[in-house]
Amino acid sequence: MIYLIYGEQNIRIKTRIKKILKDVLPEQDEFNFVKFDGSEVLMQDWLDEVNYLPLGYDNKVVVVENCYFLLKPKPRNKIDSEQDYEQLKRYLNDANDFCDLILTVAATDKEIDKKGEIYSLIQQNNGNIFAIVNPSPEEWKSYTYRLCKEKLNVNIDQNALSELTVRTACDVDLLLNCLDKLSLYTDHITYDDVVLMVPRPLEENTFLIFNHLISGKNELAIGVFRDLKVNNVEPITLVSMLSKQFRLLNQVYYLVKCGANDQDIVNELNIKSTRVPILKRNLVYVSEKSLHRTLDDLFKLDMQIKSGQVDRYYAFELFLINYKRK
Repeated sequence: MIYLIYGEQNIRIKTRIKKILKDVLPEQDEFNFVKFDGSEVLMQDWLDEVNYLPLGYDNKVVVVENCYFLLKPKPRNKIDSEQDYEQLKRYLNDANDFCDLILTVAATDKEIDKKGEIYSLIQQNNGNIFAIVNPSPEEWKSYTYRLCKEKLNVNIDQNALSELTVRTACDVDLLLNCLDKLSLYTDHITYDDVVLMVPRPLEENTFLIFNHLISGKNELAIGVFRDLKVNNVEPITLVSMLSKQFRLLNQVYYLVKCGANDQDIVNELNIKSTRVPILKRNLVYVSEKSLHRTLDDLFKLDMQIKSGQVDRYYAFELFLINYKRK
């Protein structure tokens, strides 16, 4: 059986994998359960593992995380030119019976390439596709309240609950970590406690860094990064999130140059209409040359950090120092 699991919450993806494993593989060891990183290991290598017979078992499970090739647009990857996509397509058309292949990727529903051949083949061959959707704000608020009262047995003020749900932004991992800290600190959580102990959402901080760079305020961007560094935020995450922002701005630049109006841009890029005027205003401050240079710099930085060629914190701060918007 082939499974595709995607969503923004890694912890919920892992929960879904555990449920599948419990159903199909009650006992696990190195002979019947193998995990790969799809952004670092060639698909022909993990497909070889998929085709190896399990030793001493009737079936096996192979999990492939970070399947970037399922995204739209497909991000750059150092191994992509060596990937054997034809071998993957052949397997999806004729999967073996003794192995369950689980493909996962952290992505929203809009980021998955549903018109791509790989996604279509999974669908056509009766693969199980699980889209893990984030809860609504009210559902998230209710979930947070239940955790406080039932699991941790602490009281929480309404304004503190509202602020906590905003700052944790449907991130289960973050919420659990924050509630652990808050429950050790007090048995009655107030708004001030949340402001003191729970950082603002990472996405919000990334937007701050992006906006400071676009505005030419590199020193303020560096200040935000140093605050995040104290909270152990990994630079590689910021590189990825900043790349998305600059890539989107570059796409808007191209569409505007082609004469597209605001509604055309909304339709083409699948973004909210309120974002288009803001992005177009940002184009006043940056040049096309700068956008291309910045995307190249972020790609190189991503490669250097992942390969251990540079100190990740120093290299990212150096990128912020050297950023030029023209």
